[in-house]
Amino acid sequence: MRSILLRLAFVATLLLPAVDTALAADSMTLASRYDVAGTNPDGSKYSGTASVKVISDTTFTIKWDIAGSVYEGFGMRLNDTLSATYTIDGEPGLVMYKVGGDGINGLWAIRGHNGSGTEHLTPRD
Repeated sequence: MRSILLRLAFVATLLLPAVDTALAADSMTLASRYDVAGTNPDGSKYSGTASVKVISDTTFTIKWDIAGSVYEGFGMRLNDTLSATYTIDGEPGLVMYKVGGDGINGLWAIRGHNGSGTEHLTPRD
């Protein structure tokens, strides 16, 4: 009996961080629209808007409208960190964001391309 209780206690300690992580993800809320300001890897600037739709406690869709071009992505959130995939001209890209008091700051790259860009999202609503 003692052996079974020790095993259950061990399993519970393994599961506890997962429960804590799931609860933390639940508490995060995202605005539905953002103003976007960014810098391309070559240093040129861009701006536009982004729309976000939360689709589960850890996932969301995002749509960027930058200079008349629309890019769509799928993302995951954990605590104050977001990541999303997207495609530009058929090439996959990845953006990683950190939620802060002044908005959301990101770093992005496109597969096979040198350098990375930066992006700042400011909530509109």
